[in-house]
Amino acid sequence: MIVTAMLLLGGAAVANNLTGMNIYAACFLIPLGIIMYVLFGGLRATFLTDYIHTVALFIIILVFGFTVYATSPKIGSPSKMVDLLNLASKYTGPPGNAHKSYLTMDSYNGLIFGIINIVGNFGTVFVDQAYWQRACKTCL
Repeated sequence: MIVTAMLLLGGAAVANNLTGMNIYAACFLIPLGIIMYVLFGGLRATFLTDYIHTVALFIIILVFGFTVYATSPKIGSPSKMVDLLNLASKYTGPPGNAHKSYLTMDSYNGLIFGIINIVGNFGTVFVDQAYWQRACKTCL
């Protein structure tokens, strides 16, 4: 239940940030969409969309990374990005971070986020049967 809630709220937050959609509406519509394509497509549709989503995400990540860090006139390189983040933290930075820096590992909110994810991910690994089935397939 914890992992389901984490995934659902994370998806709702993404939908809210990308489109401005109400988070409560997204929490109801995301599972409805998943139920619909599993209901009509069966288990095969679930596996197919799993692979398609993975490939699409890798393509988006690679295109975004190369565009921002290699060809963008505003950033263009990782060192320029570090300089811009240091400059931005002088004017406005996260209040819970050390020296209000965007490039710190000393963040109270980051610590809370990490603890929540560790607890949720341990729950996923130890409780979800799919992880055990994949682990057994790789051992054989």
